[in-house]
Amino acid sequence: MKKLFYRGAHGNLSLHTMTVALSALAASGTVNLEEELPIGTEIVGIRHITENLGAGTAIKVELVDGADAKTELLAVATISADIGNKPLKPVYINDNGPSDLVLTNTGGSDATGEVTIQLEYRFKGY
Repeated sequence: MKKLFYRGAHGNLSLHTMTVALSALAASGTVNLEEELPIGTEIVGIRHITENLGAGTAIKVELVDGADAKTELLAVATISADIGNKPLKPVYINDNGPSDLVLTNTGGSDATGEVTIQLEYRFKGY
């Protein structure tokens, strides 16, 4: 799932959309939503649209940098379909290198269905 990540004029607020179909994502299972978000990106919000992924399921979305440090951006229970928008204190991707966006099933059951994540960001520069 390699899509172009905008690296244009500084300061423009942008939205990056990722949709993933979970095919029996086991408890504690992970899926890479996007790889190598570029240095100089400042994440300011995250939106989610989840289907009913199954009883006993929950998801979290984390930013994982080159040093394997994790920053949680979103955590939601997915027992019923849900739509939400969460403003964030700006998270800047810096010297620890390009970062991956990872979704984890934090519930106790397998998750199935579809999840759409929309990342609000601006390219601040390095």
